[in-house]
Order: sequence, then structure tokens, then C-alpha cells
Amino acid sequence: MRILLYCNTTQESINSRLGTPDYSYWYVLDAFRALLGRLGTVECIDDPTLADPIWRTCRDNGESCVLLSFAPPHKTPLGLECPTIPVFAWEYPNLPRLGDELSWLQDPRNDWADVFRQVAGAIPLSRHTRRAVLDALGEDYPATAIPTPSWHRYADLRQRIAARAPLPEHRVLRLRQARVVDSHLLGLNADGMINPDHDDGTPFAADDDQLLPPKPVMAEDRWYDVPRRSLPADAIASPASLQDALPGENDPVPSGWALPPPLDIRMPLEGVVYTSVLTPSDGRKNWEDMLTAFAWAFRDVEDAVLVLKLGGVNLEKRHHEMVALLSKLAPFRCRIVAIHGYIDAGNYEDLIAASDFYVNASRCEGLCMPLLEYLCAGIPAIAPDHTAMADYIDGELAFVVASSDGEPTVWPHGDYTFNRTTRHRIDWHSLMLGLRASYVMAKARPEEYVDMSARAVAKMHDYCGDEAVERQLSGFLARIAEAIVDGKSNAVPATTAS
Repeated sequence: MRILLYCNTTQESINSRLGTPDYSYWYVLDAFRALLGRLGTVECIDDPTLADPIWRTCRDNGESCVLLSFAPPHKTPLGLECPTIPVFAWEYPNLPRLGDELSWLQDPRNDWADVFRQVAGAIPLSRHTRRAVLDALGEDYPATAIPTPSWHRYADLRQRIAARAPLPEHRVLRLRQARVVDSHLLGLNADGMINPDHDDGTPFAADDDQLLPPKPVMAEDRWYDVPRRSLPADAIASPASLQDALPGENDPVPSGWALPPPLDIRMPLEGVVYTSVLTPSDGRKNWEDMLTAFAWAFRDVEDAVLVLKLGGVNLEKRHHEMVALLSKLAPFRCRIVAIHGYIDAGNYEDLIAASDFYVNASRCEGLCMPLLEYLCAGIPAIAPDHTAMADYIDGELAFVVASSDGEPTVWPHGDYTFNRTTRHRIDWHSLMLGLRASYVMAKARPEEYVDMSARAVAKMHDYCGDEAVERQLSGFLARIAEAIVDGKSNAVPATTAS
């Protein structure tokens, strides 16, 4: 079989497109590529019109050929002779229709059900998305849910951090040319939100504060005073040190409202380290709840660190938003670190190795590759179990965050005029308690942490290991090829099917 791969983001353009719509499809294609090589001859094409000549050659030689399009359905190439299958993520419970948005009336591809009728089948990345496809096209439509094969890609990293206890000593994360913002260096204060240029001159009386009720006296809650326990030295592996991973010369520098320059950074991380990878401009990611829950959960805790790897195209704007929110939350004793912009694969793996937990507070997900990758490396999570995450998140490998469905919202690629679909509402209190529970486990019950890490590795092997994904892919592509030969595919008329 000849397997053609198409994505409108390429290896050359990915760095400049980080945080833009659909950029992550390149990473999905890259994850599938090696595995697909076991099933046939793989060729990446930059222009979908190249598919038809290749398909005709294959047809004349009696070889089956298919084009896998790694793109949202409304950006999937249509009108090709070559059988086309979109590989896509979708986080909502229903599919867009042409009449949903005023801006869509001129483009029939925004009726996703119509797109699926013109292609050979579909590979959604989750069962949640497959259900939306079947609800629109019927139970017999050829769609199968196949996750991105991720487990085997992190074999070396798993060995590096295998069976380690949480809170390894002397973690120093080194980053090359990174913009790093550290809450300990921001001088956070709610008064920093006051802009004297906007003062309207209204006088304040000396006794204005008397109008407020007295601050209630609260019993001190020192839930975090748990004795730290360590596993015996012979019970854990000795993880590779991060000290010599990359040549970092500088500690994070004070930044304030100005985004710091890119520098080679050395960053000691002490305590329980939480990490999240997200694009702040993506409203699904709900980073505001994550920041507020973390700052509140650990407001009196010095050895809790949240590291945010932030992507996107307007870094300064997102930095201002973060500083404004942290100023409102101040004072707090925990540490929040933001890494803005691109980091290379080596730095990314170092960040995973330096982490104790991954945090997700999303309102909906089409897959969440970073969460998948951290779990594959054996890093447990604090995350909800809705939408695509329902396929792999449970209490065996994560502190499950409660959520409720049915919150109205707009299409992410529409004109934001109408609420046509729904997402989930995160239970903020559950998120905060999950953070606290994970901290107590990491410090006081390290053996439970090691067990959770091992369960994460085992479950991810069964879910997105190469063997599991290859088995699903080979069966599905074989059925598509058979349907084309029998003339039962929507993609190719029976008279031209090979």
C-alpha cells in the first residue's frame, strides 16, 4: 500500500506557526509517520494535487493508495480521485453545520457532515470525536478512533526517570534561549494594578475602610505540614542528572511588566514540580482556573512549583495577562514559572524529566498530546476525565478533576456570533483539592507515587503503544481498501476504483 501524508504545516514552517490554528497537526503527522511505514510505503506531500498522479500510477500497478490528511475536516482536500481520510481532533459533542455561522455561508466545507460524505472515511483521535461523527452520519459510517502513537517515542526518557521517587534532589533545568518569567522575581503586589493615569479624581475619606466588615478570624490550616518520606535507595533508579543537559549560564532575571529577553537559563527547581503545556490564547485550556487554583492551594507552601510552557504568537500580551492575574492573587509563597515561546525537543524532554505531575484544567480536549506524552513518560496527572481525556484518564494514573458538561460555547473557527455547541465546566474546588492531594502523596507517600507512575506507563502502553495503534490502523485501512475495490467508498466512483 502507498500511504500519502499531507499537512498544511511542514517541518520547515512549524517553528513560525506555533500557537496558530492547526499547528499541532504537524506533531500528530510526525507521530504517525514511522508507524505507518510498517503498513506500506509512506510519502509526505506538500501539495494535495500531487496525490492523484501517484494514485493513478498505483492503480495501474495494482497497488492500493490512500491520502491521510492531517487537518480539520473543513481544511481537508476534496475532489481528489485518490481516496482521502482526514485524521483529526475535535473536542465538541457535535459537528459544525453550514448554517451555524454567518461567515460560513460561502464555504460548503464548513458542513462537516458533507465533507465526510466526500471522503473514504475518517480517523478521529478519540472515541468522543468518533461519536460526534456517527451521530451525524449514522452508525455504519467508516470512522475509527485511533490515538496518536506516543508511548514508544518516550522509551529513552522512561529509562532516564524510571521508578524514581518524586522530589529528586538538586534539580536544575537548563534551557537554551528561553524567555523565563519567575513569580519570585516579579515583585507582585495588587497595588501594581493601580494606574494613576486613570484616576478620576474621586477623593477617598480617611474612614472609608470602616465601611468594610472586619476580617474574620480563621483557624490556621496547616494541611501541608506532612512529614517527608523517602524510598530506600535501593528501591529507586538513579535518574540522569539535569545538571549537564544544556549550557545554561543565567538564572531567571527580574521582568515585571516587560517580557524578559531570550537567554540560556539555569533554573533550580525545589519541591514538588507541576507542569502544564498550553497556548494561553486558546480559551479551552482554562489557564486562569489553573493559576488561581494553584496559587490558592499553595499560598502558604514554599516548595510547590508550577512550570507553564506557554506557546502562541503574541507573547507580550499573554505575559501582561499573566502578570495582571498573579498580581491580583498576591501574596502567595508558592512559585509559578512561565517559559514563553519555543523550546527544542531536548529541552522539552528535560522539562518532563524535571516534573512530578502534569496539570490540565481544560474545558474540552480533542486529544491533549502533552498530557499523553507526560503520562507515557510516567508522570502522573491532575486532570478531568471528559471529552477525549475520557479515553485514558482515570483514578489509577491521575487525580481526577470533577467537571460538568453542557456549558454553551461558540465554534473555535467561526465568527463567535452564536453558541452552537457545548463544553465542560471545571469544578475549581476539585482542581484545588487535587493539587493538594497530589502534594501530600508526593511528600508523605512516595511509594504510592511510584505505583501511580508505573500504572500510567502500563495504561499508556495499552492505549497508544505502537502495537495497539498499528493493529487498529492496519485493520481500518484494509477495510477502506476493500470498500474501494468493491465500489462502496464515497471517495472514488466504482468505475475508477482499483
